[in-house]
Amino acid sequence: MKTVDDQQKNTRQYAINLTLAGVAGLAGVITLVIVLVAMFAGIWLDNKFDTNHNFTIGLILASVPLTLVIMFYFVKTATARIKPSTTTNQLEEEVNSGKTP
Repeated sequence: MKTVDDQQKNTRQYAINLTLAGVAGLAGVITLVIVLVAMFAGIWLDNKFDTNHNFTIGLILASVPLTLVIMFYFVKTATARIKPSTTTNQLEEEVNSGKTP
């Protein structure tokens, strides 16, 4: 039989795992979007000004620090929200009533 402490640890770990998975997915999508926007904007500017891929390379390189700053902001925000969905009192009530979370 699981104790209240074990259930609370499992609930916290579950919340942390979900948050980390969400942050990883978000990081991948945001990185892809920023790089693609930079690439297409660079291609458009290169065609407009008839340059030899200067804008494309420059915008893609400039998108790297922008992506890092945005990822730092999202990771900071997401990790600040990590909280277990049930409290200790709720877990004790569930254990005493025979329910499991």
